[in-house]
Amino acid sequence: MAAARAAAPSNVPLLQNAIMIMHTDTALIVRQHALRRVDPGADAPLDALVPAALSSWLAYHGFPDLHSRGINGETPLMRAAQHGEDTVVEALLAFGVRADALDDDGNHALWFACLHGGPATILRLIEAGTPIDHANDDDITCLMQAAASGRLDVLQTLLGHGASAELCAPDGRSALDMVADLGLQLLHAALQMQGAVTQRIAAAPDLL
Repeated sequence: MAAARAAAPSNVPLLQNAIMIMHTDTALIVRQHALRRVDPGADAPLDALVPAALSSWLAYHGFPDLHSRGINGETPLMRAAQHGEDTVVEALLAFGVRADALDDDGNHALWFACLHGGPATILRLIEAGTPIDHANDDDITCLMQAAASGRLDVLQTLLGHGASAELCAPDGRSALDMVADLGLQLLHAALQMQGAVTQRIAAAPDLL
């Protein structure tokens, strides 16, 4: 076994074994356990080389294999990205799942990571070559979605990695326009709340 590992070519990807633990909400969490090399040219089919922990994660989320699809064309990578399960995302990418795969609405894994995932997952998917300026079936990019949802940290990350701020949604607004609109909405809501508090104070009886 040691000789076989020593003879493995340098371009053989490093893959992680993992162990599964049950969280308090019964969600499975993948924890890094050890590194090992897997020869993609081995006789065994790739799915047979998947660590038991990753197979358990797939089964828990209703995916028969690495490349299966769920409701609305969702892939395992999209599911892991949406929930910020970065170790699972890393493992799936290492086993060769497509980072640019699209669901039935034209969204890829990076879209879901920008919606709910964490910064590590976003960076990993960008580094894996996921098209950063891809527009979904509604002609909305990840940058626009981050702007509209107020995720300014994601917005800065995407801009820092080359996302275009010049692209516009069907309504003619760019991502920066969306940020400005959201800011005005928040300011308006804050002023309304301030006015309501002032009126209640003015209407309160003088207790002095």
